[in-house]
Amino acid sequence: MDLNSSFCIGNAISGGKGGWFIGQFFPEQEGLQHQSAVEVKWGQHPKGERRRCFAKTNAATTISVLISGAFVMKLMIDGRLHEIELSRPGDYAAVGPDVPHSWEATEDCLVISIRFPSIEASQTELPFS
Repeated sequence: MDLNSSFCIGNAISGGKGGWFIGQFFPEQEGLQHQSAVEVKWGQHPKGERRRCFAKTNAATTISVLISGAFVMKLMIDGRLHEIELSRPGDYAAVGPDVPHSWEATEDCLVISIRFPSIEASQTELPFS
């Protein structure tokens, strides 16, 4: 049995790609770090950091779980802005495919995001309207 297919270890902060440390972005020879079913991201954000545009995935669902701090998810649904505050550890938001979303760290925070499935180039950036 190949060790790469049995287990993997690493550091989500230093070993990821833009915070993502599990997903299709890694070559198959990386073993279990390469996945097509799921992506996992470690997001450390200082207070005031924000995504400057909306983005949407055309086939994936994203779940963001607050570990510490405070974080606001911004969703555009039927042309209306909805803001969801994640303020207690364990608060989460799930965003389905084709829902334009953005975010802002209202305190220094740590957020774990899970996106599934892991599909190359499935995210589109959209201008603020």
